[in-house]
Amino acid sequence: MGGRAAAPFLHLVFLFYTIRFLYSHAYPPPVKEMSNGQRPFGVTLLGILYILQGLMWLVLPFVVTVMLAGFIGDEIAGIDFAALSLICWIPFIIIAVFYFLVAFGLFAGRGWARLIAIILAILGLLNFPIGTIISIIILIYLFRADVKAYFN
Repeated sequence: MGGRAAAPFLHLVFLFYTIRFLYSHAYPPPVKEMSNGQRPFGVTLLGILYILQGLMWLVLPFVVTVMLAGFIGDEIAGIDFAALSLICWIPFIIIAVFYFLVAFGLFAGRGWARLIAIILAILGLLNFPIGTIISIIILIYLFRADVKAYFN
C-alpha cells in the first residue's frame, strides 16, 4: 500500500478501535462510584487528543513558513520575511495555547473544559466523514452520566 492509499485505511482502523473502546462497557458504572474524583480513562484520552492537536498547531506554522520561503524568497514587496513569518505564527500559537488549556481543564475536571470540548465536537461535525463520526463519539461520551459526574 502506498502512502495515499494507506491513509484512509489507518483512519478506519483508528475509528474502529475508538468505537470499540467507548462501547466496550455496555453499562457505565453508577455515578456514586465515579464521583470519588477518579478521572475516567476516556477523559484522559480526550485530553491527550487535545494536546496532540495543540502540538499540531505548533508544527503547522513551521511548515507554512518553510513553504512560503520556498515560493516567495526573502522579501515580499518590501516586507521582511522574518516579520511576515512572525505574523503568521501568532494566530497558530494562540490556537495551540487554547487547545492546551482545554486539555489541562479536562485533566483537572473543570466544567468549562467539558463545555468547550462539547462545542469543539459540535464544530467537528462539519469535518465529514471521519471527523463527523469521531465528533459524534466524543459527544456521546461527554454526555454519559459518569463523565458528567466527574466534571460536577
